[in-house]
Amino acid sequence: MLKDDRAGIEVAERIERSDLAVDTEVIYGVGFEVNDKIMGYEDVIIIDAAKVGYPPGTVTEVTVDDIFTDHNLAISHAVTLGSTLKVGYDLFPDEMPKKLRIFLIEAEDYFEFTRQCSPKVVEAIDRVVALIHRHFTGGTTETTH
Repeated sequence: MLKDDRAGIEVAERIERSDLAVDTEVIYGVGFEVNDKIMGYEDVIIIDAAKVGYPPGTVTEVTVDDIFTDHNLAISHAVTLGSTLKVGYDLFPDEMPKKLRIFLIEAEDYFEFTRQCSPKVVEAIDRVVALIHRHFTGGTTETTH
């Protein structure tokens, strides 16, 4: 319910309503339940809102290692997600996804209680939904900051 922190939820809800034949899961935390949900899949995309210093609505693709080496990511809540995933890959390497993409959508406002994201974040959600469709239907999935 916190405005732009809903970005990942919005992406999942739009994908669920589309004709794309993929599983979606909304997870309201970044703890070990993430690993439980993604183990056994070959190809996973994680979407999360972030506040790392880019202009609102910026979509950034990161790796688990990026989260620990990029100063802006290391001081954000993305570091908890990164730690969770790193533990999963260390403990269960054969069960974790072979392909993992993490997209962060730069939030503008985390604090207002509303189900409506900021306009720039809504535009980013549109771009990420299109990117996911291209990824799973064989199109190009290039991203930029």
